[in-house]
Amino acid sequence: MDVQKADLLRGLSSDCINEIMDIAVLESYGKGTYIFLRGDPAWHFYFLLMGRVKLHLGETGKVVHYVSRPGEIIGWSGLVGREAYSASAECTMPVELHKVGAGKLREILKKNPADGYIFFENLSKILGERLLQSYSQYEKVFVTSTLI
Repeated sequence: MDVQKADLLRGLSSDCINEIMDIAVLESYGKGTYIFLRGDPAWHFYFLLMGRVKLHLGETGKVVHYVSRPGEIIGWSGLVGREAYSASAECTMPVELHKVGAGKLREILKKNPADGYIFFENLSKILGERLLQSYSQYEKVFVTSTLI
């Protein structure tokens, strides 16, 4: 997967993308391991390269999203000023991803405000889509439970 084609980076200058990729660290996780737990300090975010990650509330909580498409992001909390992750990220199969320090990323985006604007516009679209997906899942559960 070419992370440079990820939705979050779409429209950014090649110089900015290169700076972001220069601070990215390749990591691998096995099935059943956690990348982070809900409440952990949100110091990083991640680009999925391969695998599948279940995002859920706590270790045994409600599943809020699955990340399985190369280039999708995990751990957005640190990008929006949250001090802690809002969900836990559990690998449901072996996973490879790029880990990016949120603080270092903010420094890059401050130097490149036009790219920073595009970056956060992309992030808002991604989070909006996830929110709509969660509404859709809630509606299915609600409608099904009321019909029974």
